Amino acid sequence: MTTTKETNDWRATLPEEWTVRLTGEDGEEREIPLREHPALARYESKDEAVKALVHAQKLLGRTPEGYIRLPGPDASEEQVAAFHAALGRPESPDGYTLPELDLPEELELREELLSGLRAKAHELGLTATQAAGLYAWFLPLVLDAHHCLRDEAQRLRDSELESLRAVHRGETPRLLDNALRAAEAIGGGDLLDALTRTGAGDRAAVISAFAKIAPLVLESGLRGAPSGWGEELSRDTLREMMQDPRYHDPSRRDDTYVAKVRKGFEALYPGNYIPGGQI
Repeated sequence: MTTTKETNDWRATLPEEWTVRLTGEDGEEREIPLREHPALARYESKDEAVKALVHAQKLLGRTPEGYIRLPGPDASEEQVAAFHAALGRPESPDGYTLPELDLPEELELREELLSGLRAKAHELGLTATQAAGLYAWFLPLVLDAHHCLRDEAQRLRDSELESLRAVHRGETPRLLDNALRAAEAIGGGDLLDALTRTGAGDRAAVISAFAKIAPLVLESGLRGAPSGWGEELSRDTLREMMQDPRYHDPSRRDDTYVAKVRKGFEALYPGNYIPGGQI
């Protein structure tokens, strides 16, 4: 039977030479006798301390119910997969459901990007909630960057347009139209798309350059090279052009445009074109 004296002083029976190293509250590591270790103070007898030690040894090597063991550095793929599954990772990337967020009409997320996001989330072991939360946090940042780029592009267009107006004033609309038609005549839709995508078509220097070559490009393109128009040169095409205000409206008459129509008739009806005549 355990005596009261043994219960109170059982730690004193431990050999004095048994020592352990302990880090104090000041961060310093000291060597103290085992009998003075604070962890032993919770046990009233040596028997209780031994039972606690045995119980702790039993817990080593197995995971208590309700707990998940973190895979070690040598864990197999199956063990890592089981760990992620226990945390709540879907069985496959298709198991992630991303929240519906409002997007600008001009912005559309490609499906391959969303598929890549799901695949990466699955590779990293994210739960469905974590993946959805990360997506909901990150996408607004992307949209904000998109809006900043769009606004900056608009400011650049306005600034370049103002620089053109400062030089050409009332002739600016005609300058822009001539530049656009010259670019289309030279490179067609592909060139216009490239100028739009790169932003080069918004620069005053580029617009001025195309406007300067417009008379040469547009007029020479009609003589023996109808393809320079950007569309097939035909009687119907010319009749449609005559309906354009730049041709028939005196207040908006564009001499370059009128000359283009005239030369179109000359190309189709050599020697038979009558200025102002009907067809």
